[in-house]
Amino acid sequence: MNAFEKLRGNGVIAVLEIDKAEDALPTAQALYRGGVRTIELTLRSSASLEAARIIKANVPLELGIGTVILKGQCKAAKDLGAAFAVAPGFNPAIVQEAMDIGLDFAPGVATPSELECAAFMGCKVFKVYPAVKLGGVDYLKSLIAPYRHLGFRYIPLGGMTLETEAQWAAVDEVLGIGGTWIASKSLIAAGSWPAIESNARSAVELWKSLRQA
Repeated sequence: MNAFEKLRGNGVIAVLEIDKAEDALPTAQALYRGGVRTIELTLRSSASLEAARIIKANVPLELGIGTVILKGQCKAAKDLGAAFAVAPGFNPAIVQEAMDIGLDFAPGVATPSELECAAFMGCKVFKVYPAVKLGGVDYLKSLIAPYRHLGFRYIPLGGMTLETEAQWAAVDEVLGIGGTWIASKSLIAAGSWPAIESNARSAVELWKSLRQA
């Protein structure tokens, strides 16, 4: 079982953008208390790598690294002990770097052409981004249809909310969904750990109720 397949039971990824390393531990602890077991920590700030180290060392979350778009970032993610990495787009060089070091990687795709190019390189899990702006669940279903027989799996990200979670969970090929709404930058900056925990619990409980129904 690769890192992405582990998403099936829990189905929720908290996407994090952490600006201050000291916020990493309380954020991760709040998410864990709320039932989240997988995070995507984005490489969008100077504190990202240190935040990832802190979380990896202290909280038993499945650590994913996001916004992996530059040479060497796959290796940095692997060195941190990340279980997987994702990108907003499809860059063959980054995909190859991940494959060369044995890091589970989901490139971002928005079109059938991007999906086919990534699949040709051996990818089987795809981040569909920005999912809502692309056309939402209806677009995702259209994108999936020609490739259903190949067993690909998808992680739609970008614009999800608790109110729309059920729509995405109804698509069998979706491994999980996530977003920044669970632990937004504003909640983190305000130290609103109870709110983050509550958001996490609501998202996880809803996913489990839908997938186990």
